Amino acid sequence: MTATPTASSGSDQADARAAAEERAGAVQRTIADTFDAEKVSSAMNRKWVLLACPDSEVQSAGGITLRLTESETVDPAYGRIRSEFSADPSFTAETNRTGRGLERLALSRGTGERYLVTVDNESLTVRIASFSPCYRGSLSDR
Repeated sequence: MTATPTASSGSDQADARAAAEERAGAVQRTIADTFDAEKVSSAMNRKWVLLACPDSEVQSAGGITLRLTESETVDPAYGRIRSEFSADPSFTAETNRTGRGLERLALSRGTGERYLVTVDNESLTVRIASFSPCYRGSLSDR
């Protein structure tokens, strides 16, 4: 006899989304806190959005944009972030380049969480994008 899967209730999906956003939000705030508060003139949280994953799952994506008062040296900034997460072996970090050629730090955890950090000294901004692990839900969830 085969069990029939049951759909998650709207409440379960809302709880899963809230938990994923809380976990990802905490990490993105930790990343933001590695920047010298005296160099940060403002911080703007981007609204969480849902992105599709395979198999009737979604993930939450959000971020923080920091406005800087002066330029930030990229290598030490990314070094501080790496250091902040170095004690947790579930995190890995690597650098790559954005489409505009800026060096970007990609931080990820084996659970599927991902964080992209880009220091843009031309616009004096730091962009921190976060992506939660996939969880049951649909793009129509609110």
